[in-house]
Amino acid sequence: MTVLAGCNIDNLMKTMMMRHFTTALAALVLLLAGLSASAEELIVEFKGSGNRTTADFQVRGPWILDWRINSKYTRMLSFDLDLVDGRSGVLKGSVLRTKSLGNGVRLFNESGSFRFRVNGSFIDWHLKVKKLTLAEAALYTPKSPR
Repeated sequence: MTVLAGCNIDNLMKTMMMRHFTTALAALVLLLAGLSASAEELIVEFKGSGNRTTADFQVRGPWILDWRINSKYTRMLSFDLDLVDGRSGVLKGSVLRTKSLGNGVRLFNESGSFRFRVNGSFIDWHLKVKKLTLAEAALYTPKSPR
């Protein structure tokens, strides 16, 4: 056993190693907790302006559409967003109709191949499709219309 100025080097080394191990373990626990906190997975993201039909995408339900629309203009706006079957092009339904700027989310439980048909002159839009777990979908509560 080595003793230096009244200190036991072996005990000092063990203490330092234990502190490093504890710090590394704490960092690992925080990392894993962050990964499991949300299983939300980005499937596809579309950005654009004006009128367009997006590329098709595949998704299994449940999933959400996280949407945002912006513009330099504040009057005479109209934004329509439809969900279209990715293979046949048949309209599945209206997702959003608005005359004001904003953002929101919409839950879907259907799986398949889809596209979005966007009609929004002078509007910049940003659409994100995110896969959810069943537990996350169960927590989703839509806002009531204004």
